[in-house]
Amino acid sequence: MAQVQVPRVAVSKAVLDWLLEEDEPSARYETLVRLLGRDEYEPSVRTARSLIGTQGWAAKLLDNQKEQTYWDNPNSCYVPKFSACSWQLIVLADLGVSSKDPRVVKAVEHFLDLHNVETGGVSLRPKGHEKFEPHICATGNMVRALARMGYAEDDRVLDALDWLMSKQLPDGGWNCSAPGKHGSFMATIEPLWALSEMMVHDARMGWEASAKRGSEFLLKHHIYKSDKDDSVIMLDFLRLHYPLHYAYDFLHGLRVLTELGVKNDPRMDDAVSLLLEKRLPDGKWILDGVYRGWRHPHAMHGEETVSRPEERELITQGWGTERALQLEEAGKPSKWITLQALLVLKRLGMLNPEIAQTVNV
Repeated sequence: MAQVQVPRVAVSKAVLDWLLEEDEPSARYETLVRLLGRDEYEPSVRTARSLIGTQGWAAKLLDNQKEQTYWDNPNSCYVPKFSACSWQLIVLADLGVSSKDPRVVKAVEHFLDLHNVETGGVSLRPKGHEKFEPHICATGNMVRALARMGYAEDDRVLDALDWLMSKQLPDGGWNCSAPGKHGSFMATIEPLWALSEMMVHDARMGWEASAKRGSEFLLKHHIYKSDKDDSVIMLDFLRLHYPLHYAYDFLHGLRVLTELGVKNDPRMDDAVSLLLEKRLPDGKWILDGVYRGWRHPHAMHGEETVSRPEERELITQGWGTERALQLEEAGKPSKWITLQALLVLKRLGMLNPEIAQTVNV
């Protein structure tokens, strides 16, 4: 049988130079190490890593931190939506902040103190709330973030992953809103992301099997389609976003699956073709959208634990766009989206093998 030829995608020097710009060390570091395969101990790599948190996206997020501990609300890490502590930590972990940074350490301990429940998982609501109970999406997101920030061997994180795996459904997926029924794309991607990061550090019994079952759930749906009639589940799955928070799109699905080592599966072909279609003529990808918090007044968990009037107002007034976490402008070429798209293609063996020789740093 003739071997199937994998199409090769060329990456221009202009795109690589753009990703390697020194003013954004997170993108530069990830490009050097993940995309170009540079050694962690090379001077250029070490310099880029040392600058994460002192300039660029991560620095801007940390500059908004209060008392080097929390963002916007000291009583809950989930509200205001998309700007409180948990949302910040998810992104900061992705950006590669140092686990030794005291601002990161204090934020993580603050989060675990408020939201890590006794039964193992992570709660949306803080301690003292009557509904202080584990939540699948929140647990998946935070296990991944905490593992990436150096907490993979922490008992609280290991217990949270054990709890998460206990909630996996027979179809291989997870579901936050309808436990025991059909898996959900949005609830499945977070546990899979958590497993992908935890398995980098270890491969304990049951983790790989759980990851395979979860991967199969996404694959049998061709990343973004119904398994009944091949229709697109949600049109928003076809748009590229960052940060994802607890949402889902086809690139995030491809990212997590390829990080888990999945490739050469024909059920990924439609999603890969869509990724290539969305590539601009200059080789970049656009950020299609940025998720915002609710705009209407909405009393949420944590309100009853707030004593100061200004904090109560913060929780009940709703969430304005000025508070939503945002790295790049929607509708314009995105370094982070472009980088993740190229990394997916690299893991699939689709990038030109000469890519690492095209730049000097």
